Amino acid sequence: MKIIFHLNFWMGADRWFDYNRPVSNADRRSRLRCRRASAAGFTLIELLVVILIIGILAAIAVPQYFKIVEKGRVTEAMSTLDSIRSAQERYLSTSGGFYCTSALPTQASPGACTGFDIVVPSLTHYLLGAPSAGTNSPSWQVTITRNSPPPLYYGAYTITYDVEPGVPPSVSCSDTQCGTDLLP
Repeated sequence: MKIIFHLNFWMGADRWFDYNRPVSNADRRSRLRCRRASAAGFTLIELLVVILIIGILAAIAVPQYFKIVEKGRVTEAMSTLDSIRSAQERYLSTSGGFYCTSALPTQASPGACTGFDIVVPSLTHYLLGAPSAGTNSPSWQVTITRNSPPPLYYGAYTITYDVEPGVPPSVSCSDTQCGTDLLP
């Protein structure tokens, strides 16, 4: 009695396989090829290439991500400094005197400036210094220092915000990289 199987996954849909006939080398190669294809997977080289490509993309993307995050934090601090500048100008026009150069009113303490019309919001990532007199009267300047943990790429930097009446504020950074990457 002959046993005949239809093996469409090994030999193709139109071929019949007879177990009682001798097997040729071509049939053996064909079956071996089909067995290899059915046990498909990734080779070690393919996996290493994919991991290498992901590593290269991460090496490019991660520093850019941290730069964008730090730039957003500087923008938040600059917005606060612009609000302080507007309040300082209003303080000068209402009091008729010099800018408020003592401790600014914050959410934690009322400050020493009577008549100052804003409460400075707390900066999460920076320490705000008290305003000091600038180089020309009536000018003033204030510094903000990046508190811990400082970013790895920029370190603990200080931004100086120098304001003279009628002139856009001058902004400088203690670190060269900070000045070129983060400041407007």
